[in-house]
Amino acid sequence: MLKRLLRTAAMITVFSGLVISPTISNLVPQTETPNVSAPTTALENKNLMVDTVVAKKDDRAEKLASYFATKNSPFVPYAEDFVAISDKYDLDWTLLPSIAGLESSFGLQVPFLSFNPYGWNNGKYRFQSWVQATEVVAAGIRSRYAPSGEVTPFRIGRMYAESPTWAVRVSRYQAEILRFAAE
Repeated sequence: MLKRLLRTAAMITVFSGLVISPTISNLVPQTETPNVSAPTTALENKNLMVDTVVAKKDDRAEKLASYFATKNSPFVPYAEDFVAISDKYDLDWTLLPSIAGLESSFGLQVPFLSFNPYGWNNGKYRFQSWVQATEVVAAGIRSRYAPSGEVTPFRIGRMYAESPTWAVRVSRYQAEILRFAAE
């Protein structure tokens, strides 16, 4: 009984706060305002603000495929997978292509039939496909190197690669991809 009473009191408090709120009360027709005619609907109220939202087409995969084509990369048909997998693991969409760019010249220099453009496990790991490699590496980056938060080359570089310049070089590829995509 006490819970019901407290719940009812809380609902009354919230409701009265909404009615008193200037934002909400301006949308409610006023019936006894001197010298001002009350609006008949919320749309007639002059204080009502309307915004239009325009969705922008996500063309990252198209831009990435075009970028891969300029590098003669075998990744061209897989650009959409790169973007989708990056989104799935909350990674910057330019990170995985940039790592592959640095580690294997965008898939052009990999151990025979390894599908390992990332140098994963010092290049000794073998994958069944480019998509599987991208999925495994993205999951590994997210779980091993940065379980939460933003993933940048500088955050993961010391753990991912021995070279002290690895992060700088990966970030250069990221900037190049972004410049290409902006054209």
